[in-house]
Amino acid sequence: MASNHMNEQEREKAKFSLSGATLYGINAVIGSGIFLLPQSIYKGLGPASIAVMFGTAILTIMLAVCFAEVAGYFGKNGGAFQYSKRAFGDFIGFNVGFLGWAVTIFAWAAMAAGFAKMFIITFPAFEGWNIPLSITLVILLSLMNIAGLKTSKIFTITATIAKLIPIVAFSACTLFFIKNGLPNFTPFVQLEPGTNLLGAVSKTAVYIFYGFIGFETLSIVAGEMREPEKNVPRAILGSISIVSVLYMLIIGGTIAMLGGGIMNTNAPVQDAFVKMIGPVGAWMVSIGALISITGLNMGESIMVPRFGAAIAKEGLLPASIAKENKNAAPVVAVVISSSIAIALLLTGSFETLAGLSVVFRFFQYIPTALAVLKLRKMEPDAKVVFRVPFGPVIPVLAVVISLLMIWGDNPMHFVRGAIGIVIASSVYYVMHGRKKHADHHVI
Repeated sequence: MASNHMNEQEREKAKFSLSGATLYGINAVIGSGIFLLPQSIYKGLGPASIAVMFGTAILTIMLAVCFAEVAGYFGKNGGAFQYSKRAFGDFIGFNVGFLGWAVTIFAWAAMAAGFAKMFIITFPAFEGWNIPLSITLVILLSLMNIAGLKTSKIFTITATIAKLIPIVAFSACTLFFIKNGLPNFTPFVQLEPGTNLLGAVSKTAVYIFYGFIGFETLSIVAGEMREPEKNVPRAILGSISIVSVLYMLIIGGTIAMLGGGIMNTNAPVQDAFVKMIGPVGAWMVSIGALISITGLNMGESIMVPRFGAAIAKEGLLPASIAKENKNAAPVVAVVISSSIAIALLLTGSFETLAGLSVVFRFFQYIPTALAVLKLRKMEPDAKVVFRVPFGPVIPVLAVVISLLMIWGDNPMHFVRGAIGIVIASSVYYVMHGRKKHADHHVI
């Protein structure tokens, strides 16, 4: 008995503290996006993209506070899947979970592809090795994951601190250099010929949003945190606020130093830093970007399998998927997740995978925002650490803006979403439909 108790203590110790969880959240959000996407962000609107970034940060915070409130009802892994399941029942919960797991695997494949891309930019000798590099990364991280959370946790926190060094350094330099670069902010709005403002704003917002996704990761691995009901909401809000400030400073500094020149370079953040502090700047950003995307992949490798395992634990996928080894790692889920990610790497390009994974994230966000309203009605006396202010206003706004963003980016996304829902619902029916019908006949 004593040894078992010790294991519980060890498991608790292996979990993330509040500061560890906040770092995990920052790591899950700051990836390669901010290094790889400044051009796409600048292209549509010019300097005005920084205003869109501010707006997108506000939207992200609206969505994040919805997660922060509902996370307070739960102390286990699963994120949006758990929230929708409790609020709207098994069928909708399964759809959200199944599509969510699929999307996180897509996103992980996109990030592994992004890792190879950054690796080759940093070490050009590996030109043409994209696929072997990204697949090796997925395999190594899966093995690390099977070795248990403690190993993964140490690596993840180390990588986060290492990647924050150049980002914080760049942001601090921006404060000194921005006034010399103010002429680069005029004219403020620079539309591409033949585009309209609304289209440009929503396209830019979707690109920027790609830089912010990941805040929901904390709610998916809530079971790996100490006192999750209390710490997950705090860590979500803390990490998103810190990231928003850093992002605004990075984009602001890049525009101040390069202006329209952003469009003529493959490495805008590196070039801007070189203008600030000389050649060492490029090296810092390259290494920082590489560590950054490696850290992001580590975070995904912890989260993705636990998403699948959480659905299996609730009895909605075969129980074997949740099977854990002696290090409490969901081995079967790890193998399934990494095999699918590898298959995707053999087929798709980084941009396509990234684009799809962003849009499908909204299938996590929208049900979570709606779950806020439903769970308040269902459990009015629940002691939740954090409540979203202004009653239903923020969850409703978050849903409306999410739908507008999907539409503004490409109305076809709704069709893709519908196809996803049909597939998920069919799987649900095959696995659970007959059983449910049998239950009704018994009644």
